[in-house]
Amino acid sequence: MSGYRDYMLLLRPDEFVTGKIAYYKAVAESLVGEYPSCKSTAHISIAQYPRQKPFMFQPALDILQRKLETLKPVSVTVNNFKFFVHKNNTYTIYAAIDLNLQSDNWFNQICKHMRINRKSLTPHITVARTINENQFLRLWPHFRFVPFKAQCLLDNLTVLEKETLNPSSKWSICREFKFYREQDLAVELQKK
Repeated sequence: MSGYRDYMLLLRPDEFVTGKIAYYKAVAESLVGEYPSCKSTAHISIAQYPRQKPFMFQPALDILQRKLETLKPVSVTVNNFKFFVHKNNTYTIYAAIDLNLQSDNWFNQICKHMRINRKSLTPHITVARTINENQFLRLWPHFRFVPFKAQCLLDNLTVLEKETLNPSSKWSICREFKFYREQDLAVELQKK
């Protein structure tokens, strides 16, 4: 083991949205073949921290956990599909997240707690990541007018980790943080 680990912080949608995204990923794969992220589980990426020493990063996660436990879960709307164009002539098709004032403020708080630039975060759920232009031109007509709208509650943050210098290393769950819920507080008060 190298001692260095990569970390990824993400939000996972509910089972309904996760299932629909898995279906759309399968449709995309059937049309263009295998592509990066075709087997990944639906999620909203928040931040990546490559090449970290665990003894330094774990205490930072402890501090982050205390901050995140004060945030309430937020409901977001997944609304149809859009795409990003990358500098290297590749594309990413994603399920768009509509933000209202409450959810936009919530994401601002998340970014503040993690010390990341809010302008660099476009909340979305990737369907087909870094596909080439030919794959995009075959897929986009199938996704462009597909109606997909769903409400989704974001109630925890998942931290994944993998070994940095091991090419066969897979992402695994390192920690999960639940956001504050009034019923959780009520249970804690009953225990005392």
